[in-house]
Amino acid sequence: MIESFDHLEIYCPQLGMMLTFNYCRRSQSSLPCRNLMGCWEERIPVDSFLGENFSREDLEAAFGGIPKTRMERIFDYLTQINEKKPG
Repeated sequence: MIESFDHLEIYCPQLGMMLTFNYCRRSQSSLPCRNLMGCWEERIPVDSFLGENFSREDLEAAFGGIPKTRMERIFDYLTQINEKKPG
């Protein structure tokens, strides 16, 4: 089940705060953070989780290509928050 690890928390070195696995697994528009494997590999079976819950195309989109800058990630996060606001 995709939500099985959502309650776990870890310190995010990129954002400088504690985050849940729920945030990390969907931080890139429903795709995992590109650092998910490095951050979580010692706490959960990341490879199995990714293989069971994401398609190959999703994983290529999440982990391939040029990484976003810190400002791009912050802007994406703020956009997500604004899209969730009612009215």
